[in-house]
Amino acid sequence: MHDEREPGSLAKVLTNIAAERAAQDRMWGVQEFPDGSGPAFAGEADQAKADCAAAWSRGELTWRHVLAEEFHEALAESEPAPLRNELVQTAAVAVKWIQSLDRRNGGTEHRTKEGGGRTEKLVRDRIPDLLRDSGERRESRVAEAGEYASLLRAKLYEEAGEYAATGDPAELADILEVVHALAALHDMTPADLEARRAAKHAERGGFSNRIVLQLRP
Repeated sequence: MHDEREPGSLAKVLTNIAAERAAQDRMWGVQEFPDGSGPAFAGEADQAKADCAAAWSRGELTWRHVLAEEFHEALAESEPAPLRNELVQTAAVAVKWIQSLDRRNGGTEHRTKEGGGRTEKLVRDRIPDLLRDSGERRESRVAEAGEYASLLRAKLYEEAGEYAATGDPAELADILEVVHALAALHDMTPADLEARRAAKHAERGGFSNRIVLQLRP
């Protein structure tokens, strides 16, 4: 890597990116969302690739064309390994674009995004009372019926992300609490959920044998 003080330095760009990621974690904590990608976006990927090739042939290729092609190729993937590969390629092109900007403009100091962050989230029912008893005042509201399912799904990703990040088995109880709340939205009791789990276990087994299946031959 070149000296971080040199315009276009890879080390400087990666340092800026690491600082920005740390700032995001301070604002938002561990985040887990569905990928939302897949073959449905293959048409956009083909179009972005064609646009990139056409711009190249006209001598009008820009970083926008290159990044758009990589980004849309990522959106068209659903399997973890190829999706990850495409996202790494997308990130690499974004880094090269930043390096190009720095070489052309002498480089600028990156300012991480601070402040803001989450303004509200779904919490357990007694949390407002417990906070009030401890002398801490927080505003709270009751979720609308239409947003409750979405908030629960976000909570599931939050709790699963915390377990993935820490490995603390206590987090599994939080995950189970959210799962029970989600099941209730489908008119399922914990007993109903356990019956379905047991039926699937009888049919397909569990995970105690640690079997790992190849996804592709």
